[in-house]
Amino acid sequence: ILSERAVAERARQEREKEKEKFLAELVEGDVRRGRVTSLANFGAFVDIGGVDGLIHLSELAWTHVAHPRDVLNVGDDIDVYILNVDRDQQRVALSLKRLEPEPWSQVFDFYHIDQIVDAVVTKLTNFGAFARIDDRIEGLIHISEITDKNITHPREILSEGEAIKVRIIHIDPERRRMGLSMKDVEAQEDWADYQEEPPDLEADAHNSDETEGEA
Repeated sequence: ILSERAVAERARQEREKEKEKFLAELVEGDVRRGRVTSLANFGAFVDIGGVDGLIHLSELAWTHVAHPRDVLNVGDDIDVYILNVDRDQQRVALSLKRLEPEPWSQVFDFYHIDQIVDAVVTKLTNFGAFARIDDRIEGLIHISEITDKNITHPREILSEGEAIKVRIIHIDPERRRMGLSMKDVEAQEDWADYQEEPPDLEADAHNSDETEGEA
């Protein structure tokens, strides 16, 4: 029994040494390959080579994530960004979203005022609804921009997860805010179609002449 305990203790010490060595080699800003080992309400744990690091919920994506399972599954092999290494506490903070460009830095490359885009409702509040565009940017539809009808809460019109069309009415990259509107989207789409396909005036004139001739 004593020898088994000694062997177990020696193995534990070896693992600790290997862990310390691994942590000493980690550099903030590095990208490592890892495997998701477990999910919690606050984030996801990833084994990056004998050490479990944590991707906090806020570091999973640039858009709002309600739970890590919305992005990851246990067993997924992923690349992670080394955000912070605490060698004293033997903790590693990881990030998934920092492997992608910060969307607000490129917002005008993809979007412009009055553009109509597809979106998915992510959250309802008393003052409006948040909607995600292209899994890249999240904007706010103020309650006054949802409908012309008088409503007291967005849930009267919308539900979370619903796919909708919205018009971009405001972009503020410095404050990371985008204003969206659902009102008059269909009317604006019809006007855009009219501009792209102008009426055939010659055909209309010809039909008018034929009508006059018949009269």
